[in-house]
Amino acid sequence: MTYISLSSVDEIYSCSSSIKIYRNRLDHHKFSIFCRLIKKFEQSLGEDIEEDYWKDFLQPLRQYRFKLCAAPLPFNHPIVCQPETIIFLEKHLKNCKFIYSGFASVANEIFDSLVDLSKCDDNPILDFLEKKIPNNSLLIKESYLVSPVENVLSVSHTLNKNFILTPTQLRTNNCHKRLVLIGATRWFPDYIFTAPRTYEIDIVQYSWIKDKWQPTPVFIASQENVIQSNIVYLPICNIEEVNTKNTNIAQEDYLHPDEIILPSINWIQMCKKISTFSSSIDNEGSIEARLFLLEGEIAVFLDTNTKVLVIDLSEDGESQLKREFVTDIEIGMFIILRTNGGGDYIIPLANHILGEKAQYFRELQQLWKTCLKNKVSSSSLQDVSRRLVNLGSKLAKNEQNIRTWMCIRNIKPKNEKDFNAILTFVGLAGRLEEFHEAAEEIYRAHYQAGKHIRQLLLHKVLTSNLQKLEQIGKMDFELSEADGGSMTAFRVVDINKEVITLPSSRITHPFQLDGELIND
Repeated sequence: MTYISLSSVDEIYSCSSSIKIYRNRLDHHKFSIFCRLIKKFEQSLGEDIEEDYWKDFLQPLRQYRFKLCAAPLPFNHPIVCQPETIIFLEKHLKNCKFIYSGFASVANEIFDSLVDLSKCDDNPILDFLEKKIPNNSLLIKESYLVSPVENVLSVSHTLNKNFILTPTQLRTNNCHKRLVLIGATRWFPDYIFTAPRTYEIDIVQYSWIKDKWQPTPVFIASQENVIQSNIVYLPICNIEEVNTKNTNIAQEDYLHPDEIILPSINWIQMCKKISTFSSSIDNEGSIEARLFLLEGEIAVFLDTNTKVLVIDLSEDGESQLKREFVTDIEIGMFIILRTNGGGDYIIPLANHILGEKAQYFRELQQLWKTCLKNKVSSSSLQDVSRRLVNLGSKLAKNEQNIRTWMCIRNIKPKNEKDFNAILTFVGLAGRLEEFHEAAEEIYRAHYQAGKHIRQLLLHKVLTSNLQKLEQIGKMDFELSEADGGSMTAFRVVDINKEVITLPSSRITHPFQLDGELIND
């Protein structure tokens, strides 16, 4: 655990007691028209907005709008609008007048507005920062925007010394002289304002964003100001409007921050979609898993009954890298996954440790599992459970244990009586010693592999810029191919607490939210 010094606490307290917050409202005529066109179009669609045709059309437009509201990037920057997007939308609208004739005219007007904007190399937020607020700490909502913003600022003599922050970095004990927040205040956690790590906050946002959120301080005041329950809130000044454009915006043209921000993940829908697999799952073996949303719109299923390597930046030194039960992983931790050559980083190294015996031992492991799967396939889990119990198994009463034993990720049952019951049941009773030896050797190799990889990773972690890891939200660690290849630490953004049953082949394989695996 990281401890905050008394002097740091005192400085944070001082920031809270004297914080000044300024709201800077900017305008851009073309971008304003584009944003309002989208809003009115969405309203006019009514129930048709749920049609796939319009979802495909609106998604890139919403992404473009959000990124430009959330970061000081030129309107033609490739991360906000790629040529492929323009081509896709143009093709998408070709048949619009035949399918949705009533919406074709406005849809094409929005597309033309996008094309016009995508040719502009300016950005009012960037211009404002250069003129009014150079050389400060910039706070942006999304980690994936950090690198492109850094690249843009690096070519500016005025802004190349700005430091880019993401919200999680403002939980540390480091304080900043001045903080520039890009976008709506509602997009950021309350602690940015209630326990500020700065003396001044400049909010920079477009004038048509309806952002009325007001911060509420949380520190305990001195005894002379005591009110109910001996707690009083220190005064934070109201947000002061500065550099505000005098634009006459109709009430209906304002955009609420929640209208601009990209929608969150629908966990229930995603899990239902992914967990819809064939009834042959019993033949593959299944795992009880949880779905984790990671940095960069990546997700992964993890076995709820295992431990995985994580980086916990709330710890110090070697304690930052640890093995954590999947059920104990928290948002903000970093899960380490193998991102080339398959999801499991232990098996390849364990086979290397086993040497020439690896193939033989793995064949024995696969043999008893295949035999068990065939028994389940020819009868049922319930029948196999009953017969294993009759043969002396202690844990076969729970059918999920049988599923687990069939999985390739499971080396063998922990209890010797369970393993003997399985081997006897599948007709391998005469080779008990042989199979036990193979399982023990595999187990030892896995243990040594895990220990070795942890030591290699620990060295990488201790010699890496973890401030960059916290800022960007992910970091690659290159090990030799024999030692596990490329591994990546991903920040946990969200966790689905629901446990679902999946084929073992889906476990530990990170995938983009569009469904494609990111590992080979």
